[in-house]
Amino acid sequence: LSGLLVCARCGHSMSPQYGGGYARYVCGRDAADYGGKLCVTTAARCVDESVTDLVLRALEPSALEVSMQVAENIEAERSRLDESWRQRAERAQFEADRAMRQYNAVEPENRLVARTLERQLEEKLSVQRALQEEHRRHLAQHPTALTAEEREMIRALAANIPALWAAATTTCAERQTIVRQLVDRVELHVEGASERAK
Repeated sequence: LSGLLVCARCGHSMSPQYGGGYARYVCGRDAADYGGKLCVTTAARCVDESVTDLVLRALEPSALEVSMQVAENIEAERSRLDESWRQRAERAQFEADRAMRQYNAVEPENRLVARTLERQLEEKLSVQRALQEEHRRHLAQHPTALTAEEREMIRALAANIPALWAAATTTCAERQTIVRQLVDRVELHVEGASERAK
């Protein structure tokens, strides 16, 4: 919550402090500027968990929308890849056609030239066949349109946002980005000199 957390007592930003294996949020502006006491200090884990709960609750209604957007993004990426394959195939076809024209245009008496052009033609046709086969394998593994099973997996993941949040593959930076998309400011009210905050 660095940069988002504000002390309700004085209105200054609270900063994270690390040490001894734990993290705290501290409002120490007056202490830093004027040599006074710390205004507020509280354990970071409790505040982070409370904000996380609120963020996850806010995301629940949008699970279907999130899943549809993810599906659209995947299909768009696959379409871009398919377009790239199509352009490579067109280029290979152009090269093979040009080699064929050159081979057909050579006079039969020029056997050395004919053999060279024939070898080039065979190379171009070989490259074209290999590219077509590679494209077929790619499409078999990654069809442009998502299957019903893939769509269901995306819906299940989007419906279980807390599991995605807690997944080992979700980085702290990604979590922070999500929070910053939904939260502009968190105001922390600490009761007296206690650690009780809301």
